[in-house]
Amino acid sequence: MKIFILSCGVFEPELNIILKEINDDKLFNEDIEVKYLPFGLHTNLDKLKYEITSNLNNIKSDKIILLYGSKCHYLFHEFLKDYPNLITFKDSNCIDLIVGDEKKYNDDKNLYITPGWVLKFDELNKFINAVDIYDIRQQYGRYENVIIGDTKVCEFTDEMIFDLFEKIQVPIEIQDININNFKNKIVNAINKAINS
Repeated sequence: MKIFILSCGVFEPELNIILKEINDDKLFNEDIEVKYLPFGLHTNLDKLKYEITSNLNNIKSDKIILLYGSKCHYLFHEFLKDYPNLITFKDSNCIDLIVGDEKKYNDDKNLYITPGWVLKFDELNKFINAVDIYDIRQQYGRYENVIIGDTKVCEFTDEMIFDLFEKIQVPIEIQDININNFKNKIVNAINKAINS
């Protein structure tokens, strides 16, 4: 059986490590292929729909796991119904998929981001058509804190944190997050693909 994971690029740091662990531990015999779409497509819903559906139409695989949050597009339920071999997630977005219940703040004043956000921050801002640094700061200015959910897939240097702070001008906090929670969701999705 061939399984294809079509994923938002924000998951790349975690998913690459998880799939390597799955392969090393020989959890599955299935051939698993991955394609990452650019991070930031969710800022243009027409483009997100186009990229996902055109990729789904061209993937030759027994089962496809769509690694996006259920609310990354408000019409997912409508335009994905024509793909019976598709496995999706109930989690709302990348933060719920990776950080989930480990959030220590659950309000609108604190923005959680993942390592993928930090590593691909400039890619995201290309999609939101940020005109300049002031435009970027305005996007994040409503938050009191930005919390990086650190899954330990990369090292956050002082320089990286300072660079991000310079761009958003919002205090940054780092919170350790257990990557195994996300790994379990991926393993469950692969099991579902195999057994459905």
